[in-house]
Amino acid sequence: MFRLSALLLLAAACATPSQPFEGHPVLADIQFQGNKSISRGELLQHIATAPTGGFFSKTARYYDADLFALDLKRIVRWYNEKGFYEAKILDVQELRDDAGRVTVVVKLEEGPRAMVRKMDFAGLEQLDKGEVSDIDDALPIHPGDAFDEDSYEKAKDVLQLQLKERGFAEATVGGKVEIAEDVEAHITFLCQTGSRFQFGKVMVQGNRQVPAEEIAFATGINRGDRYSPTALQLAQQRVYNLGAFSGVRVGLEPLGNSPFAAIRVNVREAPFQTVRFGVGAQTEDTRWELPRLRAEYTNRSLFGGLRRLELQTTVGYAFVTSPFSYDPAHSGLTSSSSAQMVVPSVILPGLDFITRGEFRREVQGGYSYDQVAARVSLLYRRGRHTVSPSLNFVRYFLIDLGVTSIESLVARTGPSAGLFTDCPVSCTLTYPELRYTYDARDNAIEPSSGIYFSAGVQQTLKPGSFKYFRMDPEIRFYNPASRYAIFAVRVHYGGMIPEGGSATPFTQRFFYGGQNEQRGYAPLRQGPKLGIQPVCDATKDPSCPPSYARGSLPVGAKAALLFTAELRIHADWLLNHLGIVPFVDASQVGDDWRNPMGSTSYRSSFGLEFSPGIGLRYITPFGPLRFDIAWVLNPKDITTISSSDQILPTRVSVHCGGADTTCIHESRYAFHLTLGEAF
Repeated sequence: MFRLSALLLLAAACATPSQPFEGHPVLADIQFQGNKSISRGELLQHIATAPTGGFFSKTARYYDADLFALDLKRIVRWYNEKGFYEAKILDVQELRDDAGRVTVVVKLEEGPRAMVRKMDFAGLEQLDKGEVSDIDDALPIHPGDAFDEDSYEKAKDVLQLQLKERGFAEATVGGKVEIAEDVEAHITFLCQTGSRFQFGKVMVQGNRQVPAEEIAFATGINRGDRYSPTALQLAQQRVYNLGAFSGVRVGLEPLGNSPFAAIRVNVREAPFQTVRFGVGAQTEDTRWELPRLRAEYTNRSLFGGLRRLELQTTVGYAFVTSPFSYDPAHSGLTSSSSAQMVVPSVILPGLDFITRGEFRREVQGGYSYDQVAARVSLLYRRGRHTVSPSLNFVRYFLIDLGVTSIESLVARTGPSAGLFTDCPVSCTLTYPELRYTYDARDNAIEPSSGIYFSAGVQQTLKPGSFKYFRMDPEIRFYNPASRYAIFAVRVHYGGMIPEGGSATPFTQRFFYGGQNEQRGYAPLRQGPKLGIQPVCDATKDPSCPPSYARGSLPVGAKAALLFTAELRIHADWLLNHLGIVPFVDASQVGDDWRNPMGSTSYRSSFGLEFSPGIGLRYITPFGPLRFDIAWVLNPKDITTISSSDQILPTRVSVHCGGADTTCIHESRYAFHLTLGEAF
């Protein structure tokens, strides 16, 4: 009886209202017939009348015949804008149901669409044929395309911008379109170029402590360079990247009779010294870090110049596995401290020289180590492109693998086992790295369109305990799927190629799992694992025979492949600032850089693991607050690497029973709460 009542209430809530308002009947629907080229949804977006709609409850809309008569003219006009100059309304029917609701049926005849037959340019006598050809290629419309007034108007804007890029700062563009009887369009662009300009003097305003000469040099603009809007945008980016200003604006002084365009740089200096403190926590399935204290100090004008010093330290206490049931022998203080010096525009504008030193104390389940590292790098940014070569030195020491026996591990699995097999006490890693990034997204925090590509390569050098080559390209696409949704895709590949049978350092191997990669797994949990915590511990009872492991420790892999697809839906109709994101993560990690999905010594089956999921976003000024939950559709069972003679290889599976001591249970789902999009 309760279920029947609930269904009746739901049906009543979803029913279409029928009560008229001020003599106007409820408009149940608007249907179009004959609209082969333009969808119903697009037509509804360009008229004022809307049908009754809603998901959980129907919002009544009413039919006004006089208003709809104006909408019919809007429909015809929209067809005209799309090049259908013979489009017309054949008939309009008003169909009423038993409750008096109206369904309007509009019958259309689209007619033929105008095609671009010819394009001419008038007023480009100062440009050579090569420049005119390049401008023509950049336009969004060409002979043979279907004519569209929006594309035509955009073409005029693009043409004007192309002329300005070639130095014509006062260029204007008009045009005319002639439609012949055979519905062919002849477009003539009417251009007034004016004089070709060069950049003049760079003037700086608003600076108090930073010398104007250094700011002017950072713009990268010299007197006599050809004028272009792109150069102004790049100059603004370079000055802002100096890191000393909270606001930067680069623009032109009013143009005069001379062919020189003076530049005005307005800056607002940021506080040159800032101190920040924070407190937080981090939780994972097998590790809690609580509390987590963070402090930062920044000096943006060290010794009175544009040199920037950044100091940062984070200290916490790592509980393995949790504060409620932890092992004091494998828990302890964890910390990360770094000092970084940035010298901007060292040789040429946009080129930064960066030196960095850091210390880290890492505590995980089954191992701990200390690390000191140093980096020397150059960072060059030009528009959407970033190139950064660097030389890195890392020293690992005070390594404690706890229950892990290095000798036994190497004997069983070889030097590629993935921990610190070449350095039981300490080891060194030296490698140069080259990283390139192309960022064509419209927004770095909440992108809705564009492309992002990044790739890095490493090659180890002496002195060092390891020999390998590493690469990790990644590409991301963003495209609006509708007015209310964005389709986002990411592909990431990682590969390490050991040389001469060398081990691969644990910190440089590939791990998947967590809020930003394979969301069906907890952080780092996908892939090969080390068996720890035997059922019968020989260190406590010498009579114990070899037994299966009760726990597992991720050790990473030498290859990885990830595919991610998301549909980011703006759900303001349900709750302001809310987003709903269905997604799928497909990934795998393995030992072969040529085939990350192949079978391995620890995994008999192979292939990608697929994890569909759903996420909620709440948009804040700092980025979206994100909650994701995902379920692994086809989990692959793996066998642990034995860390000692007393621990047998143990199956890790989602199908383990509670009383099965020969199997380690792995969760089939995971949830994540964090700030910012996954990619």
